[in-house]
Amino acid sequence: MQLTEFKRNPDTNIYHIKFDDGFEADIAAEAIRKNCPCAGCKGEEVLLHKYVPLNEQPLVDESFMLEKAEIIGNYAIQFFWKDGHNTGLYNWEYMKEICSKNE
Repeated sequence: MQLTEFKRNPDTNIYHIKFDDGFEADIAAEAIRKNCPCAGCKGEEVLLHKYVPLNEQPLVDESFMLEKAEIIGNYAIQFFWKDGHNTGLYNWEYMKEICSKNE
């Protein structure tokens, strides 16, 4: 499965995504950011130790402004937000999952 389209609606902060398996959806930048899969946002578990983020930095308007996006290999996309956050890698299955739950 590959991402074939990632395009912003010029009038909104909503993105249209399309995959080569026929899946397509619209998703708001806010939904993408709030579902960031990085350890700093969602936590992680390594060798039976669980890290839970403190979420000390509140999301602000700049947190939902996408500066750029880059395809990572053949499996994910990385978003670079105006507030400097850029550590989440969204694999294709996860992108489809968050699109489906935000419809």
